[in-house]
Amino acid sequence: MARLEFKGETIKDASTIKATLAKYGIPYEQWGLRDGAAGGPDELVLKNYDPEVAKLKQTRGYKTADLIALKPTTPNLDTICAKFDKEHHHVDDEVRFTVEGEGVFEIQATPSADFVKFTAEPGDLIIIPANRRHFFYLTATRTIRCIRLFKTKEGWEAIYPKVAP
Repeated sequence: MARLEFKGETIKDASTIKATLAKYGIPYEQWGLRDGAAGGPDELVLKNYDPEVAKLKQTRGYKTADLIALKPTTPNLDTICAKFDKEHHHVDDEVRFTVEGEGVFEIQATPSADFVKFTAEPGDLIIIPANRRHFFYLTATRTIRCIRLFKTKEGWEAIYPKVAP
């Protein structure tokens, strides 16, 4: 289950995490884990979560879904992670459902630059809204496997410089 750190408080209760993130326009859901999710082939994992993925496609306009996996044996892992561990944003939502492992998203909650620290664990769905400043890094396990959803692949390119309000 996820963990949220914000304004000196650590929240572990899923309903409180959901309510807190919702105040700042950041959707969070728990989809739970299905048989074959951990360690299963990509096709099986995507099939097992097809109802949830289809609902997000229908309600939020996403077109494609895939899986990404990072682990200590991933070639050039540090180089890959360095693309996302600096503050950036995307012109489309960043959608992640964690199947295995864990990762940390630090997301700008307010225009005054207050960031929430969200640690995603298996079963957690987080949607970082388009144009929301954030960054991502792995935990000490250096392992995460996620379903990603996209409106377009191009809209997901990281934009590093801040845009003036």
